[in-house]
Amino acid sequence: MTTFITLVLILVCINAAMILASLYGANKTRSTSNKGISDSSISKIYPLDLFTTDYKKAV
Repeated sequence: MTTFITLVLILVCINAAMILASLYGANKTRSTSNKGISDSSISKIYPLDLFTTDYKKAV
């Protein structure tokens, strides 16, 4: 029983450390990604013509 509790405690500590590292990395990338958006040019979005004209006439 003591071995089980020790293993669970170790796994919980590892999980908490991974969560904290992930949250720290997410905050770091969010602050750097905002700078890149303002410098980049705006791309044009064109509509896709996926249907043929015959299908459009039938509908």
